[in-house]
Amino acid sequence: MKRLFLSLAVLATASCATGPEPDASFTAQRNTDFSHETLALTWQPGFCTTGKGCMPDQPDTPLIGLHGLWASEPHSLEARGVPVEKWWQNGCALLGERETAPVLDSAMQATLSEIVPHIVPSRASPSGGASSLVDHEWGKHGACFGYRPGPFFAEAVSLRLRFARSPVGAYLRARQGTLIERDALLGFFRNATGVSHARALQLRCERDDRGRIALTQLWFTLKPDRLDTFPAGESYLEAPHEQGNCPAQFWLKRWEKTGAVNSETLLPHGNL
Repeated sequence: MKRLFLSLAVLATASCATGPEPDASFTAQRNTDFSHETLALTWQPGFCTTGKGCMPDQPDTPLIGLHGLWASEPHSLEARGVPVEKWWQNGCALLGERETAPVLDSAMQATLSEIVPHIVPSRASPSGGASSLVDHEWGKHGACFGYRPGPFFAEAVSLRLRFARSPVGAYLRARQGTLIERDALLGFFRNATGVSHARALQLRCERDDRGRIALTQLWFTLKPDRLDTFPAGESYLEAPHEQGNCPAQFWLKRWEKTGAVNSETLLPHGNL
């Protein structure tokens, strides 16, 4: 098994997007009374060919993308009786935050354009034009905690890259285009990381246009003060709510190319 992990780790160094290192100033300055972070990563071929889909300019690399980094509901809202589902739906708006587009340097913009899904916009951006998932993630999950946009996204980029280069990331890439077993994937994850929590990783699936159930996202529940150790076992917490919905078997889709972009990228994506 150790030999398998080593070989997968070597494989994992290939075809992974790089990006800025996290800034040491990634520290919440406001509403700091939250218990955990959720790192939401996407399996791009599944994410972009279910739900509302992705734009025609969606890159077909890397396979493992970034959805967001989400702080849990602050205890101040819990004390006011705000249901967690309302926090999931509204995020920073519940704390009186007015949505503004993040100001990012060109290097970070390029990195995020490569790894964040190019979702079909459903509304206007605060800065004008179509709203991107980057705008949405900042406004809903970042702005109300007093982060600066650069360090906030640099932290999420770094976490994604570390997972993509891990044995579990390599395990997924080696099985693209196949029907996989949920318990086999979760078992490999537990063995590779040493994590003991049953809901440290939750898998999200949706149906594609052919009716096949496909992996779309991987949600990791993390300790806010141990993000630097991710993806090692000590970085995880038990998710307080069951949100995984993948069945015993599901498809780990691969891009079906017609040129540079997947021909299915305009197909019907779920809650953000």
